[in-house]
Amino acid sequence: MLLSDLDLAKRLVDPDPKKRIIITPLIDPVAQIGPSSINLSLGVGFKVPVTSSVPFINPDDKTSVNTQYMRDVDVPVGEEFKFFIHPGEFVLATTLEYLRVPRDLGCRLEGRSSYGRMGLLVHVTAAFVDPGYSGRLTFELYNAGRLPILLKPGDRVAQACFHNLSGDAQIPYDQRQQSKYKGSLSVEVSRIWKEK
Repeated sequence: MLLSDLDLAKRLVDPDPKKRIIITPLIDPVAQIGPSSINLSLGVGFKVPVTSSVPFINPDDKTSVNTQYMRDVDVPVGEEFKFFIHPGEFVLATTLEYLRVPRDLGCRLEGRSSYGRMGLLVHVTAAFVDPGYSGRLTFELYNAGRLPILLKPGDRVAQACFHNLSGDAQIPYDQRQQSKYKGSLSVEVSRIWKEK
């Protein structure tokens, strides 16, 4: 069952830390909490693929995925620097907000329709956030439109929807040894190589 605006507001201030949803900073709760979701904003970091020197991605090789394929681009908040995502371009970014999902909830990251109508996809496939996850979320941005889209830190491009589980997760994400992205504070490239 999807949590409603009232349930979301209650969970954001729940006195039980095990039940509380943490989203910080929540800059404008009135504007960010919708009927069944909470809007999330773009952070300051982007990772852009470098295609001129890499012939292919080797998922088994940390160096191939991490340092040879992506370059960092930081966009300071309030600066006039503009970041454009071009048609057909894939870019990783992060949420401005730090998020913690309680162990009795699951979370889905979804695009906002206003950006979707411009052609911006906020996740390619990885929309689900496990119970017990804490950190900033990585966006998998893709421009499916025909013109570049201007992106700025603080733009509310996505929304988090929370679902009740049938019970508490017995081994939540933050307690699993094989969890690759727990505690993320910046844009994270694939860590698939850790599974090999």
